[in-house]
This record gives sequence, structure tokens and C-alpha cells, in this order.
Amino acid sequence: MNIGIFTDSYFPQVNGVVYTIDEWRKRLQEYHNVYVYYPDAEGYSPREREYPFRSFEFRFYKGYHVAFPTDISEKSRHLDLVHIHGLFTMAMAGVYASKKHGVPRILTYHTPADDYINYITRKEPLRSTLMRFYNLWEKRLLNSCDYVTAPSKTIRDRLLGKGVRDVTVLSNGVDLEFFHYVDPTNFREKYGIESERVIGFCGRFGYEKHLEDIISFSDEFDGEIIMAGKGPAEEHYRRMAEARDNVKILGFLSREVLREFYSALDLFVFPSTAETQGLVALESMACGVPVVGADAMALKDTIEDGVTGFLYPQGDIEQLREGVDKAFSERERLSRNCLREVEKHSVKNTIKKLLEIYEQLGKS
Repeated sequence: MNIGIFTDSYFPQVNGVVYTIDEWRKRLQEYHNVYVYYPDAEGYSPREREYPFRSFEFRFYKGYHVAFPTDISEKSRHLDLVHIHGLFTMAMAGVYASKKHGVPRILTYHTPADDYINYITRKEPLRSTLMRFYNLWEKRLLNSCDYVTAPSKTIRDRLLGKGVRDVTVLSNGVDLEFFHYVDPTNFREKYGIESERVIGFCGRFGYEKHLEDIISFSDEFDGEIIMAGKGPAEEHYRRMAEARDNVKILGFLSREVLREFYSALDLFVFPSTAETQGLVALESMACGVPVVGADAMALKDTIEDGVTGFLYPQGDIEQLREGVDKAFSERERLSRNCLREVEKHSVKNTIKKLLEIYEQLGKS
């Protein structure tokens, strides 16, 4: 089959959505021809079977590009199936290609865009108006597709509650052959990490990640806190951490170095309230590192409270402290559980299920 992936997020952006799409693309190409349609951005050159479209950077969210897809009919005429990853202009392009050529379309839901409205405005009633229009659009788009997947039960239930007719849970998956414990000695030496107790976070630096919880907690943590990543709120959090001697912000780390980052941690701390799954939590678990995370959105599914880590009410630093203390005291048990439970999220299982869905849609 010729599979067309239409995505609003792609390289050179660095986030869980992009990594998931790229991992799926690489593995699906063993079985089908995969084509990727995405917003063009400086810093990335298209590979074979990739179609960039002219775009502009979204002024409210640094790094995110909005595409103006043109000549879709010609560039997609060979497709047998459209797979949409996104909700905006490239999603519309995917819908158009599907209708134009009479092929089925599947949509994988990655990001609850309504949680990012605050980047545009916090003023009422404008915010409420944008929310209302966005929710109507989201429902219409998802219900127009032949198949919809979401990476967690929480997100599936959320979409069903908003009027989406049918949603299947399909984990984004984690590459367990790549993510595993490695010796972090060189990593610790490179970044001057000397403490015996180390906790940390990696991912996009956005306000919805609530990294202020980790930085505030540093005052009472007897150890080092390391954070890696970049994003629109990076400078905000760097300023907040400036006077904290035990907080290090390392900047962007490559995929290869991330294994060392996770392996250098005792615990991964994840205060985010906007996760549809939380891929970095799964990567952490694959390296045997328990997670203390916010009791919000899909982290309630990804982190099994008391089994692979602990949940706390985001913003409650005292509860975060208790969660960290419990996790340290039970780390060996939690670590074993992480290695066992993350097997359920192997990307091999995800691709197997996805191939079954493709085959089902191809016969319909």
C-alpha cells in the first residue's frame, strides 16, 4: 500500500509527536510505501518520499509552523490510505486528498490543542469563543475520519465525551531496543553531576509542563535536579532557576544522549497537565527509572500510582516532596515494575496493531 502521513508537526521540530511519527514511518516502510506531507521549515531537508509545503512560524508558539499545502491532488494521487497526525492545515490537506482520490483516512490524535489556547489569549470572552470554535472543528474533523486512534484511555474518554463517535486506544509506543539502561558515568562527568541523588525532567519547555514545580521543589531537595530540552518557555524557566545551585538546565540533548540522561536519574519528575500519553515517561521507565508525575490528563494512565511511580496534584509541592520521598524509599521495587510494565508499550506492538488497522481499512 501507499500510505500518506499528513502532519502539522515534523522536523526540525523536536517533540514526542515528531519522534513518534518518524519511528512509525521507519517501521511501516518495512511493509508499505510511506510518504510524509508536512510544513517546510529552515533547518531540515526532505528525504525520499517527503513533501514539504510552504509555511510560516506560528507567532504564538515558537517552533510550530503552519503550512499552506498546494497541489495536493497531484502529489497524493498515488495514495491508497491517508493517515492524519494533527488537527489543522495539514489535516485539511489529508481530508482533501482522501476525498479527492476516494481512499480511507485514519487520524491519530496527539495533542489536545484546546489546552494551548492560553498561548494565544487569556482574555475572556475571546478565549471562550476560540474554544467553542476549536471544539466544533475538532469534533467535525474526527467524525469525518474512517478510524480515530488516541494514545491513552483518558484521551479516548475525553474525545468520546466531546461527541466523537468512536476512538481506539493505540499507544504511541517506545523503542525498547533503543531505550534501556546504559552506564551514565561519562554523562555525569560531562555535565558535572556529582550528587548521589539525582532527579530530572526532559521534554518541551512549555508553560503547560509546569516546570515551576520542580524548580520550587529544589529548595528542599538534597541532591541535584537536571532538566533537558527547549521550547517557548525556556527562558522563563532559566530565569526562575538561576539562583538555584542544585538545578542544571542542560539544553537540547540528542536522542542518543537521552539514554544516558535517563540512566543518570534516580527519578523522573513530570509535572505536566497536558499529556496525551507522555512518551518521555515511558522512555524513562524503559531505562528502569520510576516517575513522579502530575495526577492529570493521560499521566494518570501512563504512571501506575504505587507501581511505576507516584502521582501528585500539580502545584502541590508538599505532595510532590512526599511522592519523591516514597519513590526513593521504594526505588528498587518501582524500577523492576517499570521494566515489566513498559513492555505493554513496545513500539513493535503498536506497529503490529497499526498494520491490522491499515489492512482493515484497505478492505473496506
